[in-house]
Amino acid sequence: MKLFVDVGNTAIKWANERELQSNRVQRASSHQIPESIDRPWLDMAAPTEVHIASVRTSEISQHLNHWIAQHWQAKVRFSTTAPQELGVTSGYTTPSQLGVDRWLALLAAHQIGGGPKLVVDCGSATTVDGVNESGQHLGGLILPGLQLIGKCLELNTDLSFGESGLNLNGFATDTAAGIQSGAMLTHLCVVERLLQDLEQRCGKTAECIITGGNADSLSAHLSATHQVIPDLVLQGLALQSAQAE
Repeated sequence: MKLFVDVGNTAIKWANERELQSNRVQRASSHQIPESIDRPWLDMAAPTEVHIASVRTSEISQHLNHWIAQHWQAKVRFSTTAPQELGVTSGYTTPSQLGVDRWLALLAAHQIGGGPKLVVDCGSATTVDGVNESGQHLGGLILPGLQLIGKCLELNTDLSFGESGLNLNGFATDTAAGIQSGAMLTHLCVVERLLQDLEQRCGKTAECIITGGNADSLSAHLSATHQVIPDLVLQGLALQSAQAE
């Protein structure tokens, strides 16, 4: 049995092959690894292979490797980006600089078929990447995530505000709502503009796919046609592992 693990800046998510097919993904904080995974991982059936995609430090990867070696007799493979894989060609001048989470999301999105794809991953940071129908990654951009925009303002200004959720009010009447609405509107404008640019560049309708922890929040306000696939990175990891067999 394979276990697929996505280690993000905020959360670590995992699912085995059967769980991923039925969208049963578990998660814990990625700030307390290995403590946060200790109990749930000891309770699961031991996998024979563990495939990991991590955007955290090499120290976190070492902690995971050590935990697996201590408790399971499993092969461990850490995912990396490639210049070309599963029909997708990286658009980065130096392909290794593209985050592995972005790469795996592109691999999974391209396998869906159809026309060009705009892949939006809404996590601690938000990434937006375009891939054309033939699998050529056109590049993308990175911006602070919906909550992180507020934290950046809080750290670098004297603004004081509480939590107001991830809503949208163009003419907010308190500071917290103004910041969160500004963050949401920034995301909406970026996604809609890049979707338009992608369609003009490719000369055909593009599909927008949203993933990540804040996918539902962005989806609730996005007027462009789109679909939400919460665990696109894990799906890309599963595809990559199948190719490696």
